Amino acid sequence: MTLMQYHALWVALALTGIAVASGLLTRHLRRRDLRRRQAEEALEALARYSEWLAAQRRAVFQGERPQSPLAQLCRIQQAAFPELAGALVALLQVHVLMLDFLWRQQALRDRDPEAWLVSDHDGRFLALWREHGVAVHGLAERLRSVAGGLLVDAEPETVFPA
Repeated sequence: MTLMQYHALWVALALTGIAVASGLLTRHLRRRDLRRRQAEEALEALARYSEWLAAQRRAVFQGERPQSPLAQLCRIQQAAFPELAGALVALLQVHVLMLDFLWRQQALRDRDPEAWLVSDHDGRFLALWREHGVAVHGLAERLRSVAGGLLVDAEPETVFPA
């Protein structure tokens, strides 16, 4: 092996090392950006879900849409953030309580409007809304922590004053 071949081999190895490092760095950055975009999408779905829930306070409750923001949030969590399952379960538990409350209120409103008017539906809704706010805030904070710095600030609890 001549001196020229020796140096050429080292240059080739160095260039190969640089190419591998560059590829790994690019892959890492793409994954981080994808995760950040998914977290932003999840936060936006969380905000839309909170807006929908706040709108149910006075509207005639008709259930959820098939393509609800909550379903989208669940899909994103399962695909990209399995470590957030506990925080999402807390939100879903409050969601079940809220839907039960809304269905019962709608039934009472249909059956006996006067009894519905004198019931403390606003107070109970606001109590459930506070629980919802705690669950949403916890999930949003966990999303922010696992995704790094997010470009969007879709803090859902600002949708409805408590």
